[in-house]
Amino acid sequence: MKALIIGCGKFGVRISEYLNRKNHDVVVVDKNPETFHALGDEFTGRTLCGVGYDKDILDRAGIATTDVVIACTSSDSLNAVVSNIAKNIYHVPTVIARMYDPVRARMFETMGIYTISITRLGLENVTEYLEGKHGWSVVRKLGMGVQLVKAHVLVGLVGTPFSELEESGKIKITALERQGHSLLPQKDMYCDYNDVLYLAVETSYLAKARDMMQL
Repeated sequence: MKALIIGCGKFGVRISEYLNRKNHDVVVVDKNPETFHALGDEFTGRTLCGVGYDKDILDRAGIATTDVVIACTSSDSLNAVVSNIAKNIYHVPTVIARMYDPVRARMFETMGIYTISITRLGLENVTEYLEGKHGWSVVRKLGMGVQLVKAHVLVGLVGTPFSELEESGKIKITALERQGHSLLPQKDMYCDYNDVLYLAVETSYLAKARDMMQL
């Protein structure tokens, strides 16, 4: 997966390093080159110095082929501009914006732009969610051998084909929730941020299935 992170503050550093550890292709943009020093020595992605809504910067960052854009600067207004550009001009499949204002966050969610509101969730909640400490629960035990599991899709799985999460006789996606709608999985579908998957999992395969979901 190709990820473009706009903003290299504390949150931007955390999500950039997280995706990089998951072996995703990460590009980080910030107008202050000094912020890049906060990225750890193990970070192998690219950094670009510039304003996040500048067309030349976005083109150099490869936004045309990017799978997910995360706008997480300290400015709601800048994040809004970047998100709109990514969603409506470049048609990036998944766009996530950090919003301090929960009212604006809800408005953006109705536009198909996922939001993380620090004031609403708290930084620890966001970190726990991204690190996979939440998002896995057993809905029902179907006899002795199979369990129906509810699993949330984390950022690291965005763009992963459903077929890569299934194994004959072990795990199968039976349904999903996406943007408030319940769906049956279709051929060639892939994971989107904030998807909720319902998995039928063979009991002895539960640990492996959880690893596959990065939870």
